[in-house]
Amino acid sequence: MCKEIRTRIAPSPTGDPHVGTAYIALFNLAMAKKNGGSFLLRIEDTDQTRTTADSEKQIFDTLRWLDLGWDEGPDVGGDFGPYRQSERFDLYGKYANELVEKGEAYYCFCTRDRLDKLRERQKAMKKAPGYDGHCRSLSKEEIAAKLEAGEEYVIRLKMPYDGETVIKDVLRGEVRFENNKIDDQILLKGDGFPTYHLANVVDDHLMGITHVIRAEEWIASTPKHIQMYKAFGWDMPEFVHMPLLRNADRTKISKRKNPVSLNYYLEEGYLKEGMINFLGLMGYSVGENKEIFTLDEFIETFDITRVSLGGPIFDLEKLGWVNNQHMRMKDLTELTEMSKRFFVERGFVSENADEKEMKTLERVIDILREPATTMKGLAALADIYYVDEFKLPETTEEMSNKEKKPIQRLHNAIKGEDEIKAIKYFVEKLEGANEELTVEEVKAMLVDTLEAMGTGPGKVYMPLRAVITGQGKGAELYNVISIIGKTRTLARIQNMNEQYKIY
Repeated sequence: MCKEIRTRIAPSPTGDPHVGTAYIALFNLAMAKKNGGSFLLRIEDTDQTRTTADSEKQIFDTLRWLDLGWDEGPDVGGDFGPYRQSERFDLYGKYANELVEKGEAYYCFCTRDRLDKLRERQKAMKKAPGYDGHCRSLSKEEIAAKLEAGEEYVIRLKMPYDGETVIKDVLRGEVRFENNKIDDQILLKGDGFPTYHLANVVDDHLMGITHVIRAEEWIASTPKHIQMYKAFGWDMPEFVHMPLLRNADRTKISKRKNPVSLNYYLEEGYLKEGMINFLGLMGYSVGENKEIFTLDEFIETFDITRVSLGGPIFDLEKLGWVNNQHMRMKDLTELTEMSKRFFVERGFVSENADEKEMKTLERVIDILREPATTMKGLAALADIYYVDEFKLPETTEEMSNKEKKPIQRLHNAIKGEDEIKAIKYFVEKLEGANEELTVEEVKAMLVDTLEAMGTGPGKVYMPLRAVITGQGKGAELYNVISIIGKTRTLARIQNMNEQYKIY
């Protein structure tokens, strides 16, 4: 019978939750779910100086927002807990000492001063920094004396001096490291806390992790982990080192060049479906050149060997396009409810909006979700429906002629004799209409005005657009007028007339 596939994500709660955490979590979850296995969350909080409860909560909240839920973890329990490393503290000392007893690790009593001087010498000699094995050959008597004297120590892994350590990576094949170039890694620090390396290996083994899927930056550490598995006599998991997310210049993604906090994407109003879809495109293809898919579709077609090792570019423009596709597919009523808070923040919609106000908002969102890339972006494009007092844009000296021309055309649109006549005619038609107007009724009035003027559409629609929206292009006039109604449309025209003395 095949062994159950078990994967994990193991973030450190030391700051905002990172997009890279969600990226790696997605592939771990898909690997487990595709194969009927289990996906767990482990909190690696051994760095007590930087760990915060708030950061841990944000990890929980953002991963759940993205539907990257876990079968086992600190908040849901499981048979392999506890799932916070700080609650497993006693285990690490036990296993570090087990390696000492087996001769696979040793006590190191080197002081900070000695280690600093060692690094200075290595730097002066242009050698790679690393521990020189000074305490590796201490006799049992010397060790006992130092322990008896209460000297501070760390426990180091005893790496082999010769040969190679070979990583058998699912994506990369065999990756080889010369053992004599790897120093003896600290496993247990002077304060009794484990390093990442010891805690990671011990926990992965005890929690039955079968596939370690993590970022490629951990490749250099993997030989140390492999040596620990060998030293303990444990079966090794499969290693999968995912390509790093990269900025447009192909450097590792960083907050200096890209927003990396999941909180940013949540607050900007990206849909969870859009974020998951985008992360699923990072170095991966679901097949058939399909770019838009759901989490369920991603899991259903998942094959870890289809991951490409070329560094995936974290392109915000592409994310916007992907998110827009999911906004268009989203149930309109659901999208309206989700987007409401952004309209409330801008003062467009009241917190306790009634049914009529929500219906209007739904119409606005239905129109704006075609160009918008986020829910926050929906509200940012909505001024045309909610702001009744405005001015025409003005040109500046810094603008090029190309930038100035459409603004100048907009100002000219309310100065010509034919244009003014069209505005006045439309006002008369509108004054005789009902307060609430259908799209068909507004279209009929606009066509009637065009026919009555006997001129081209530019001398009718452009001036009306100028006095009703203040913009030279954008939403269809019949949509704007039918949404804001008769009274607000007339008030807008009157406001523009007072500002620019149109007629």
